[in-house]
Amino acid sequence: MTGDVPVPGGRGLAVGTALRVLSAHWRTWLRVSVPLQLLTALVAGPVVGLLLAAALRAAGVPTLTEASLGQVLRHPAAVLLLTVLTVVATSAALLQHAAFVLFARGLTHGRVPRLPELARQGAAVLVRSAGPQLGLLALYLLVLAPLGGFAVGASFVRPLEVPAFIGGELRKTPLGTAAWLGAIALLGYTNLRLLLVPTFVLTAGLTPAGAYAASWRATRGRVTRLALVVAGLWLVAAVGLAALVTAAVAVTRLSDALWPAVSPVVAGAALVVAQVVLLGGGGLLAAFVALLLLGMVPGRPPAPAGPVRPGRARPHRALAAFALVVLATGTGVAGAASLRSPDPGQATLVIAHRGATYGAVENTLESLQAAARLGADVVELDVLQAADGGLVVVHDTNLRRVAGVNRDVADLTTEELTATTVRQAGHESTIPTFAAFAERAAELGVPLLVEIKEHGRERGDMVGDVVAVLEAHDLVGTSLVQAFDPAVVAEIESRFPHVTTGGVVAFSRGRLDPGAADFLTLEQSSYTPDLLRQAHTAGVQLFLWTVTEPRRMRAFVREGVDGVITPSPSVALEQRGAVAAETGVSDRLADLIRSLVS
Repeated sequence: MTGDVPVPGGRGLAVGTALRVLSAHWRTWLRVSVPLQLLTALVAGPVVGLLLAAALRAAGVPTLTEASLGQVLRHPAAVLLLTVLTVVATSAALLQHAAFVLFARGLTHGRVPRLPELARQGAAVLVRSAGPQLGLLALYLLVLAPLGGFAVGASFVRPLEVPAFIGGELRKTPLGTAAWLGAIALLGYTNLRLLLVPTFVLTAGLTPAGAYAASWRATRGRVTRLALVVAGLWLVAAVGLAALVTAAVAVTRLSDALWPAVSPVVAGAALVVAQVVLLGGGGLLAAFVALLLLGMVPGRPPAPAGPVRPGRARPHRALAAFALVVLATGTGVAGAASLRSPDPGQATLVIAHRGATYGAVENTLESLQAAARLGADVVELDVLQAADGGLVVVHDTNLRRVAGVNRDVADLTTEELTATTVRQAGHESTIPTFAAFAERAAELGVPLLVEIKEHGRERGDMVGDVVAVLEAHDLVGTSLVQAFDPAVVAEIESRFPHVTTGGVVAFSRGRLDPGAADFLTLEQSSYTPDLLRQAHTAGVQLFLWTVTEPRRMRAFVREGVDGVITPSPSVALEQRGAVAAETGVSDRLADLIRSLVS
């Protein structure tokens, strides 16, 4: 390999230099990055899954949720296994960073490091970081960087996301919107200032704590330039993804038109090619970032002017090619299976979250009526108990967000609550009683999904009162009742077996545990197709909340999810109709390729 370009160390963001080095050695980078991504995907991922399953078995719970977390953390063996899991995940993520950064450093010293050498150097870094400070690395590699979208090259780390419902709730008020934007800005700023943490740990011999401080100092005054570079990288990635999707879909659209019978095969082949391109492109992007960051570390000697000495990479090249073909083919086969036509007998319910809230205040008679006009299959609502035991339809236990008054629902009577004006997005209404809401739903012929919410000061028989209202308006046969508290779900199932009852789960890892429920309502970020299969095998339905993105709506409809809870029922109905009208596989292929990177 010839044509090495010197990279001056510690003198700023040498974007042009990093690009020249990358263009001179891109084949070498691919021979390293592809096997590395395959190794972490095929080894580290399953190991973490096994450790999680073992921790849950030790704690005696089938799945990790917000309800079972306390039980898991009280069991010493489970805590030990989760600690090992964190160490393994942190090590895998750091080793990926190590391979890219140390490989870049090797090139700047005029040689091509071999994979065993990179592995030894990465292991030495892990040994040096062992102990309590490993938690600082875990914080950056497993939380901060993925949450901020800065985990370039760490394919093992599943991108974290803030559940859509949190942002949606905050953005409903000006103050909440400001807090949401401020949190995003703070997260982005923190990631930019800590961008050099792994590089300092790997190349400067610093402890994780020292690397945090060094990165903060090294990025002082460079945040704006770093932000522009990051934005440029995201733009390049977005354009590349759009081009890839366009090319793959164009070929499949042609087969849809000329030879529909072979379109699934063509789409499967296109998916294989897309997976290969994404692996290679992701590796090159990570390599560019590694070169850029290495140039910001002070004190690194420049590369020699002479040529880079290549390593004997043929065995690694053959192994990488074989593993790449196996993984891509497996992905293509699995993807082709997912491209099958949806079963028209398994229509996904469109459930209006607190009614149709784009033209009315949530949880009001107007939002119920708007959802009915749109044709939503079900309307979801929240029921709280007033101070006098009456039932009202409102989500928050405090009225500050919807009414602008700092009063708790538990402190107000039914009469006071129903006289309260609620406002949202320029619309006004009043809080309805549950009886009035149910009566209007019965008149409109709209089934309800009633969520029993608790403020902790309930009196009397709230569960019985909810069921009584449904029975009084002949809604039991068509409506559903759900709750976060497993004890409430079990109580309804025990006392009122004729009521269709579900549990709400905000976070889930592990096997599905429906308990006594007839259905589960799962926050969409925890969803996997395997959980859907487990639910249907157990004979329970699976609903997802809060779904806002059209692409995800289409995917959930195609996969046979039983219901999507959305604040945009009109969009969901449109997407369900679009899926039902599909005659080829090109649209499904486009969504599937996009899902590989999101």
